[in-house]
Amino acid sequence: MTDSAVFFDASILVYANDTADEQKQDAARRLIAEVVRAGTGSVSTQVLAEFWVTVTQKIATPMSRALAQHQMSLLSAFRVVPVDYGIVLSAVKLQTLHQLSYWDAQILAAAQAAHCTVLYSEDFRDGARFGALEVRNPFL
Repeated sequence: MTDSAVFFDASILVYANDTADEQKQDAARRLIAEVVRAGTGSVSTQVLAEFWVTVTQKIATPMSRALAQHQMSLLSAFRVVPVDYGIVLSAVKLQTLHQLSYWDAQILAAAQAAHCTVLYSEDFRDGARFGALEVRNPFL
């Protein structure tokens, strides 16, 4: 499906581990497996932190911390982009330019720093473009 560098928003990773919506869970798992096989995936430290909090505290049936830690170790198959000072500054610029929440802008900044061309997320408009980065909602 993709040979391009792709970035995952936390929601996609959460759906892969949440039994509340089987269709989204199946779609997210298929997509993640495909990207792992292609070796083209990226996430940021922000995404990993959001994943951790959501799967251990916010979903209807939270995961055990041990299982969540195991899942996070599997996510290390992706390139992990640290949120550093440069990404924070880029996020502030993107927030202002596109009138986004800071946290959404930080996702975009990290994806751009990783030179990704696709951002998988349901939190942005499907098909939205931010420079070379295109948003795709895998659940549509």
